[in-house]
Amino acid sequence: MQSNASPWARRILVFAIVGFIGATATLFGYLRARGGHQQGADAERYAHAQRDAGPPPVLWSVPDFALTDHRNRTVTPGALAGAPYIADFIFTQCTNVCPMMSARMVMLQRALQDTDVAFVSFSVDPAHDTPAVLAEYARRWNGSETRWSLLAMSAEERKAIVAGFRVTAAPTADPDNPIIHSNVFFLVDAEGQVRGVYSSDDEAELASLIEDARGLSRSRTAAPPTPAGGLYVALGCAGCHDSARIAPPLDALLGPRALADTTTVEADDAYVRRAILEPTREVVAGYLPIMPSYRGALSDAELDALVAELRTRAARDVSAPAPRAVTVVIDPVCHMRVRTEPDAPHLTHEGTEVYFCAEACRDAFREDPRRYPLVPPP
Repeated sequence: MQSNASPWARRILVFAIVGFIGATATLFGYLRARGGHQQGADAERYAHAQRDAGPPPVLWSVPDFALTDHRNRTVTPGALAGAPYIADFIFTQCTNVCPMMSARMVMLQRALQDTDVAFVSFSVDPAHDTPAVLAEYARRWNGSETRWSLLAMSAEERKAIVAGFRVTAAPTADPDNPIIHSNVFFLVDAEGQVRGVYSSDDEAELASLIEDARGLSRSRTAAPPTPAGGLYVALGCAGCHDSARIAPPLDALLGPRALADTTTVEADDAYVRRAILEPTREVVAGYLPIMPSYRGALSDAELDALVAELRTRAARDVSAPAPRAVTVVIDPVCHMRVRTEPDAPHLTHEGTEVYFCAEACRDAFREDPRRYPLVPPP
C-alpha cells in the first residue's frame, strides 16, 4: 500500500521515530546508571551518567586488599581510611593511555594539594611492576608527592581487585591484546565507599572530580612547596619526556621540528607555549597525541616560568647532535604504534627488526611468530 504523504512528511516521520528511539535509549541508559550497579556491569558506565546536584552518591564498597606500595609499605583499605582518595589502574610499560592518565593524576595532585585527598595507582602488570619498578615510575612523575601510593599486586590479587572495582584489566582471552585496562578515575570516600567514576580524558568530568573530591575532603594547613627542579619536575614532565619512546626529548627542543603532518615548525617560545596549551595542534613526527592540555592548570606566571625553564634546559648543550630519525611501526601483537627506539622491546625475525610496545608482546611473538603477521608501518 502506498502512502499519500508527501516526501517531506515521510522524512519528518522518520526523523521523529529516530529521535524517539535515541531519546528512549538515552533515558534507559540514564535510568540504569541511576538505578544502581548490576552484577557484571562495568564501572565505566558511571563515568558519563548524569546525577542530581549535591554530594556524589554511594555506589559500592571497595574490595579488601593488602598490597605493597612503591615505598615497600603495606597498604590496605583500613590504612587509607580517614581521608578520601582518587584511584586508577595503570602499568609502567604502557606508552599511550597510562602516560596520559599519570599526567592527569599529577594535575589532580596539584589541583588538590591543599586538601587531605590521597592518590592510589594499582598496577595491572604483576609480572613486571615490582615495588622497585613502581618507585622509579613515581620518581619520574612526582616523586615528592607523599600522598601517592603505587601498588604492586600478584595475578590472583589483580583478579580480585579489578572485579571489586568493576573495571576491565589484564589478562584477556585475546592473544592480540594481552593487557587492556580501564582508563577511569575513582573517587573513594573516607569510609571506603566508591562515590564516583570519571573518564580520564574528559575535561568536564575531571573538573567534576576535583569539585567532588573537595566536597569530601578536609583542608591542609599549607600546600607543599614546589619541589627542586622547578615546574618540569612538579608537573611530571619527566614521566613522558625522559623516555623517547613516549614523547620528544626536551634537551633537543631548539630549532626546527618535523611534525606529523609533514610540515616543519621553529621551536621558539611561541611554539613551546602552544605545545603546552594545545598539545594536539602540532604533534611532533613519530609521536602520538597523548599529552593533555595544561590550559587552566597553570597560571599565566607559571606558564611563563615553564616556557623559560624549558628554554634553559634546551640551551644547556646547543652543540648536542640532533636526535636521530626514528620511525613509527606497528606492534604485530597488539597493533599499537611504537617508535623504533634502541631501548624499545624488539627482536630480529627472518632478517627484520620487529618492535613491540612491551615485553609481553615481544614474548608472545617470540613464542609463535606465525600467529602475528607483520603489519606495514602507518
